[in-house]
Amino acid sequence: MTLMVMVICSVASGLSFGHEPKAVMSTLCFFRFWLGFGIGGDYPLSATIMSEYANKKTRGAFIAAVFAMQGFGIMAGGIFAIIISSVFEAKFPAPAYADDALRSTVSRADFV
Repeated sequence: MTLMVMVICSVASGLSFGHEPKAVMSTLCFFRFWLGFGIGGDYPLSATIMSEYANKKTRGAFIAAVFAMQGFGIMAGGIFAIIISSVFEAKFPAPAYADDALRSTVSRADFV
């Protein structure tokens, strides 16, 4: 159940909808809120499942590995975000902060 909530809310967060910025942020916050419930339910559940299926000899090491791998997952997510951001920056370079992108492409005559 928690995995299903996490998958659905993750996809829905990425596909937040709305015609106005406020509506997009509202749907994003809604789905991220429920994603937090899914993650909060999965956090203790993963250790519980590991402790039930491990034998007595290796149980402590397996539970420690479950919690240690969460740090590696956070690090992998950060590295993935950096790679995707650099690909987007190379493909779609943003104008410098000092440049006014709207003034250079839109003239007053367009609105009259």
